[in-house]
Amino acid sequence: MTMGRQLNVKWFQGSHDLNFVLLRHNVKKVYKNTFLAYYTIYDVRNDHHIPLRLKEETKVQQSWLRYASWCGNTTRIVLVADDNNIYTLSSPGQPDERPITTNGRPGLVYNGIPDWLYQEEFAQMRQSMWCSGDGSKLLYASYDDRGVRGFQYPWIEPQPHSAVLFPSSNTLKYPTPGTPNPVVELWIADLSSLEIDHQKILPPLVFQNKEYYLVSANWVSEDAKEVAAVWLNRAQNLSLVTVCAPPTWVCIEIHAERAAEGGWVMPKGAPIFAGGNESFLLVSRLQEGDRGKFSRVKLVTSSDGQRRIGVISHGRIHVSSILAWDYSNKIVYYLGIDEERAGQRHLFAVGTPQGGQSAARPVCITCNNTKRLYDNCTYFNAYLPPPPYPEDGIKRYIVECQGPGLPVAVAHGMPHHKAMKQLYTARGSGKLSGLALPLQRTFHVPLGHGLGRATVQLLLPPSWREELRDAAFPVLIEVNGKPGEAMVTEKFNIDWGTYVSSQFDVVYVRVDVLDEGSIYADTRLVGMRIQDYIGVIKYLLDTLKFLDKERIAVWGSGFGGYITTMMLSSQNHVVKCGISISPITDWLFYNSAFTERILGLSSESYKDYVEADAVQRAKHIEAGSLYLLHGLADISVPYSHSLSLAAALARSSVLFRYQSYADEGHDFSGVKEHVYLSMEEFLSQCLSLDNNEQVGL
Repeated sequence: MTMGRQLNVKWFQGSHDLNFVLLRHNVKKVYKNTFLAYYTIYDVRNDHHIPLRLKEETKVQQSWLRYASWCGNTTRIVLVADDNNIYTLSSPGQPDERPITTNGRPGLVYNGIPDWLYQEEFAQMRQSMWCSGDGSKLLYASYDDRGVRGFQYPWIEPQPHSAVLFPSSNTLKYPTPGTPNPVVELWIADLSSLEIDHQKILPPLVFQNKEYYLVSANWVSEDAKEVAAVWLNRAQNLSLVTVCAPPTWVCIEIHAERAAEGGWVMPKGAPIFAGGNESFLLVSRLQEGDRGKFSRVKLVTSSDGQRRIGVISHGRIHVSSILAWDYSNKIVYYLGIDEERAGQRHLFAVGTPQGGQSAARPVCITCNNTKRLYDNCTYFNAYLPPPPYPEDGIKRYIVECQGPGLPVAVAHGMPHHKAMKQLYTARGSGKLSGLALPLQRTFHVPLGHGLGRATVQLLLPPSWREELRDAAFPVLIEVNGKPGEAMVTEKFNIDWGTYVSSQFDVVYVRVDVLDEGSIYADTRLVGMRIQDYIGVIKYLLDTLKFLDKERIAVWGSGFGGYITTMMLSSQNHVVKCGISISPITDWLFYNSAFTERILGLSSESYKDYVEADAVQRAKHIEAGSLYLLHGLADISVPYSHSLSLAAALARSSVLFRYQSYADEGHDFSGVKEHVYLSMEEFLSQCLSLDNNEQVGL
């Protein structure tokens, strides 16, 4: 679509009747997962495009919107304006919006979109409104941040000489451990009435008058008579799947997930219902004897007033997400990470048990794909669109090879999964043929105490050869994995690590001890398992003789910056130097949801907070070994974390390198080149690198 390229479209959505396409463009990032954007409606029938605007805007001016979408199977549009209120437009091209909410206040009250904490820590809540199938009702969440503490950060943007003499500042509502969280509420708006009626949905009785999180919500079925909502207590060790129905609209528990002692629960996506609320699927992490913990697909069914729970995924597979439930054909499709194939992810299908039968054996659809279509593919994604009529079942799907080879997307047909058409390929262009890229190897490393394993990925420089037994390559280690998230995968990627390995003949190592397969993926992280990272490095040094033990550096950002700082202060002297970017240093001043998840409530686990404090260990960092970087406008990890660490280092007379960036957030979007050049220059000195090209600032 030529117009799509002209507008630099970032997302699109077709209307149910396929007559219109809603285009999102001119996107401006607000928070990590939220934005402002223009929306344009493309009329397929006459090739016209209609800018989406509110009535108060001029005909030549579009409205900045936080979100917009088609409403069910209609051509009605629901949107969130920049005032944090929800509006509905009856049809494309008609600026006749009706307000659904009026209490929105930028920075304080959010309707239909998550506030800062929810978009930062609960990825499945990127938008918080859901239309019923017929478009007659809207389910939405609201977030009230007025009771949440705020933090200020400086804004140094150049001002005219006539402006104020001192820099201004911005304020963000940022809850920390033990302080008030946002208050979340769930509402239903009846769009079919002339005066829009609202109905508040109440949390389950056990959570009423207590602090909780709303993790997901949606309609149970197309008739919009019931709502399914998943709630999580503030301690994040109890999750409730509930169904909410008239006349009281009090949510009733139909399933509970409880963490083991010293653990936490994080629901993976919303439960998937079929045929009303009698049966649903969800992903749950289960302990399976001495085999360890695995994320499984649970099938919860109800009959004769009794609920039965069955596990339908098996094998050494960690379920990443449920993609679809073909209820007509009784098949569930999901993505899974193979415990025995480090870094790989595949598409699986499994039949649901019928009439008392035992669960069927899962089938891996992508494990044995033809080399012709999927050469050098071990990391997959898939898209299974719901059929127009559920009784028809799923007829086709798309498989996307995401690595380690160049991406390819192919449409397949049911029931034999035959390839129908190649939709996209990045291969054959020859753009990478002239590049000397590193060789990638991914594998598991046992942890020293005999429990669990880490996932490791090596990028071996082009000059590396198996027969070079006496060679000693410098080592740069990346430690950016967060608990329960997979950092090390076989997904195609060319990034700074690829560049460093090729440019400087460095063995680049990604280490993750906290991914989905780790025994710590849902366990309180007392001491943060720093010794496990060090143990993995020692294992690699003992096993791989081509690694130079005298030239080892580590780096990480955010949580990885914390790991880097703690490794440098561990007094093990395995690592010569480290780059800590925007590190978390004092957990009492990081966001409440993540911190209380991995450390517990501060009122109950204060000792663990003290033991995990990187500031208290600053005196153990060797002089000249730390390079600290932070953006002053970082709203993910406030810059005060680095200032506290820097102050402690100064008090202990520890020399270090420190660099701050005005008006830059967590991703350093405006100064990336300067950041990377600075990191290269530091590593060149620390590891005595041989530059193929001169590095300069």
